[in-house]
Amino acid sequence: MRKLLALLTAAVLLGLGGCGQRPSQETPPATAQPVSSPAVAVTKNPVSTPAPAVTPLVTRTPVSPAPAESPNTTPPPAATPKPTPPAAVTPEPTGSGDVPSPAPTPTPEAPLPMPVVTPSGEAEISDEEVLAAYREAANVMSWFAGYGGDLALNYEDQVTLGDLTYCRVSRSDWNTMDELRGYLKQLFSDEIVDPLLSTGCFIETENGLYALPAGRGSDVTKGGVVLSVVRSPETPALCLVRAEVELLEWADGAVEPTVTGTQVYQFPYQKVGDKWVFTQFEAIF
Repeated sequence: MRKLLALLTAAVLLGLGGCGQRPSQETPPATAQPVSSPAVAVTKNPVSTPAPAVTPLVTRTPVSPAPAESPNTTPPPAATPKPTPPAAVTPEPTGSGDVPSPAPTPTPEAPLPMPVVTPSGEAEISDEEVLAAYREAANVMSWFAGYGGDLALNYEDQVTLGDLTYCRVSRSDWNTMDELRGYLKQLFSDEIVDPLLSTGCFIETENGLYALPAGRGSDVTKGGVVLSVVRSPETPALCLVRAEVELLEWADGAVEPTVTGTQVYQFPYQKVGDKWVFTQFEAIF
């Protein structure tokens, strides 16, 4: 009997031992033990490493964050200067009210130089008047230089003085040296008139005024003349007549000369007393 009980007990224990091992084998898949053992499963099976590959997907999410757009929003500060041009535009409408104020300032400035020309109240004289006076003075100077000009003489009424022969001056208003002096003083200063009258080109007789005829032609080495008037605001009662004369060279047998250069003369035209006269002058031909 005791043996039977021992056998039964052993059988029961064996049955219980077999049943206890089976639940221990089935438990691993059913129980949540894998939760605590993922580390062991990951280390042993590198094939399961795709799980860590999922983690880089998480790392990629910070790669495309919205902060990358924040630097793009920083340029708007660069757009802030754009409001400044509108500020420049705003003065323009205000400037429309200010336009009349600057406009009057340039307009008076333009005429300012004009009164400066005659600050001392001296009478003005135009360039045309100055040049007309020069042409008349140049013509008169040609009488004394020996190439005649337009001096009208009566060659049939002559007077001989030494070796010189004089012809009667045809102008009815020139019968004496004083009348001639008065005319010359309308063109030249006394410093020019007195030496001219002392040259002996004119003489006075009881029959009237006589002059030497032209003794030579004009200078063939001088060509065209360009005249201009030079003024200075500091000296309104004085100007210069500038004469630029062509210098000519005649080749042997040439029909036309060759211009080799120019020569410049300047003649001061000044207001002395109540009249304008040349204070320096010479013949240029």
